[in-house]
Amino acid sequence: MTIFALRSPVSGSAARLGSLKIVAVVVAVTGLVAALLAVVGVNPLAAGIAMWNASLGTPRAVGEVLVRATPLLLIAATLVPSLRAGIYNIGAPGQLAAGALAATLIALNTADLPTGLVLLFCAVGSCVSGMLIAFVPGLLKARWKVNEIISTLAFNFIVIAGLGYLLNGPMQSDFANLPQSDPLPASSSLPTIIPGTRAHIGLIVAIVAVLLLWALQRSRLGYRLRVFGANPSLARQAGVDPRRYVVWLMTLGGAGAGLAGWMQVAAVDHRLYTSIAEPVGYAGLFVALLGALHPVGIVLAALGLGMLLHGGESLQVGAGVSPEIVHVLLGLILFAYAARSPRGAALLGNAKGVMSRWSSSKQ
Repeated sequence: MTIFALRSPVSGSAARLGSLKIVAVVVAVTGLVAALLAVVGVNPLAAGIAMWNASLGTPRAVGEVLVRATPLLLIAATLVPSLRAGIYNIGAPGQLAAGALAATLIALNTADLPTGLVLLFCAVGSCVSGMLIAFVPGLLKARWKVNEIISTLAFNFIVIAGLGYLLNGPMQSDFANLPQSDPLPASSSLPTIIPGTRAHIGLIVAIVAVLLLWALQRSRLGYRLRVFGANPSLARQAGVDPRRYVVWLMTLGGAGAGLAGWMQVAAVDHRLYTSIAEPVGYAGLFVALLGALHPVGIVLAALGLGMLLHGGESLQVGAGVSPEIVHVLLGLILFAYAARSPRGAALLGNAKGVMSRWSSSKQ
């Protein structure tokens, strides 16, 4: 039990340094967005006003931002511990899709049960499904040193391709020509928490995850994770079992992504699509990185990306900009982070090294 005992809070100077890093990220991203819009011939001020009005102009718009930020925040909060330990779980899209699939199957087959039971079964099923998809790459990493970037990316393809097969075949709705499931019953819909909006109880789950992350980072377990990420050999001497930590951290990320899939299908789409994980899966990783792996940082990053994703839909009308520009911005933001962050550079460097070895083996 002592492993979870709270440590003394960080010093004031360290806290201020972390806050300055978060502010620097916000300022850099704002400047990057404005510069890109100016390059393509769009008035950054007009685009900013259009996005502001679309994202924060009305209570309903604020609710839509929260709807988009909720799964990002949950995924980021459960990815931060593994990223701090130097383990790069890139499998959130596949884990999210698995969670959404499990929630859909459970909801469609338990429509006659009370709402509370349906929600409980969907939550547990989606969480376990995401954990199982993450468990295999974690086990491969722990037992046979298989690179987790490659294995989680491979599972993304496998799960999403399998989902495509199901939605084009056994699970395809009889009333639609598109690859989608039947509508979910009303008993599986997540209750809303802000009247007149779609903001749902998943936001509370995400906030609880952030609070648990805050407590973890100040606990002995959090300290061990940081030591494990910085110096695995020293961590072993301190009694840390690397294999157990790797599997646990991977499955933790899978649990968050699986729950995010449940939220997407039960509160946003109300049916399962092949594109259920776009762009939420990878965007959750962006939120963790942009938030500097800090609880406050990921909250700000999730809200910022939520505004981008929702406000981007209004850019075409308000400023004559294609909404796809938001996805370009997400990619540029990741590279900007890599340029200033050792963790971001390590992530891209690991991926580059793996691909280089794969290319060499093909020659």
